[in-house]
Amino acid sequence: MEPISNFSERFNELLFDRKLTPEEFAAAIGVSRTTVYRWKLASDRIFLSNLAACADFFHCTIEFLIGRSGDNRTVEPNPRPKFSLRLRAVMKERGITTYSIRKISRYDGMYFRTWDLGADPVLPTLIELSSILDCTIDYLIGRDE
Repeated sequence: MEPISNFSERFNELLFDRKLTPEEFAAAIGVSRTTVYRWKLASDRIFLSNLAACADFFHCTIEFLIGRSGDNRTVEPNPRPKFSLRLRAVMKERGITTYSIRKISRYDGMYFRTWDLGADPVLPTLIELSSILDCTIDYLIGRDE
């Protein structure tokens, strides 16, 4: 199943459980209702900042939100470091170089450059990088230590 489908299924479940309309949720996290409807229908990609905003709103891990974990433990929102800085710190911690990631994935130097400039990766990218680095997405982005 595609990552956005997993996210969409869990997202719909969380909205239903909390009796939230897409409009209420959109207003709460500062996105358009069209974006929320696209997430509900699994027809739009989700960027890191929005994924983290959803997880923060629901006080859950991103792993739970995207269906990679059934553990719905409570996670309190906290400030996250810039993605590129955290990615490089986790790479260093794991002993994996940019060159290594470039060899085993589709992420060339241009991806790293755009992340350094503040661009948000999308969910499939986060899943692949977390797999390469053998960690959760929450750990990769600095939401969970």
